[in-house]
Amino acid sequence: MKKLLFILIFLAAACTQVTAPHILPAQNGSIFVDDGGRGGVPVVFVHGNGGSSAQWRAQLEHLRATRRAIAIDLPGFGKSSAPANGDYSLGAMSSAIDDAVKDIGVRRFVIVGHSYAGAVIAKYAAEHPGKIAGVVYVDAAAMTLTLSDEQKSRIDAALRADKMQVVRAMFAPMLKPSSAEVQTAVLHSVEQTSTDAFIGALMSLLQYDAQSLVRAYPGPKLAIVASDIESPASFSKQFPDVQTVRISGAGHWLMLDKPSELNAALDAFLAEIH
Repeated sequence: MKKLLFILIFLAAACTQVTAPHILPAQNGSIFVDDGGRGGVPVVFVHGNGGSSAQWRAQLEHLRATRRAIAIDLPGFGKSSAPANGDYSLGAMSSAIDDAVKDIGVRRFVIVGHSYAGAVIAKYAAEHPGKIAGVVYVDAAAMTLTLSDEQKSRIDAALRADKMQVVRAMFAPMLKPSSAEVQTAVLHSVEQTSTDAFIGALMSLLQYDAQSLVRAYPGPKLAIVASDIESPASFSKQFPDVQTVRISGAGHWLMLDKPSELNAALDAFLAEIH
């Protein structure tokens, strides 16, 4: 009887969701990883500029019922340290992701990126196609940022003088369809982000060759877009051949505005990944 009870307890524990947020050493600092769940092809989530792994909470909770799901704070964001060498390039962010997945023993996974992180995950998938089972672009960056030297200097100066004034103006059209609660959460996250990290991520898009990087990965791809704010610059317009799910009634931060609809789109995509 005792042996049977032990076996039952062991089986219950084996089926229990395992959550282990932790700080990992990286080449130029430390990386925060929220890792939990078991089973299936793992999913790795990457936040946008001014964001953090916390913005994926609803997706982590949903997916961890059936599979391993991981969210990473990029260097300089959330609970990760700023890169010691001050490198916020797409290549540096891709390397940080690779450091993190190696440390936690994830060899093949689906990668999901929001906004600016669309550029980061495109870079990662292009560099490591053998590790990627699929790519999901959530209202993702789809074009190279084009600025003159004068414009770069003016933006840098404005952000350093009053980051939140600039960010409120920049984010206003993208947040317009969002609830007051989501707007507050998004802006608070940016407030907690250093100006150096925000500027570094923004300026890294100057080097983003979207067409080359997105098309470099030949495997399954999905775009999830906020239909209320679509424009010619949207991912769905720049890459019309990529499977697209449109979600209405949401702003740019789809995972916060419409978590259930985003989760459903992820479930349908993941069902086809083996």
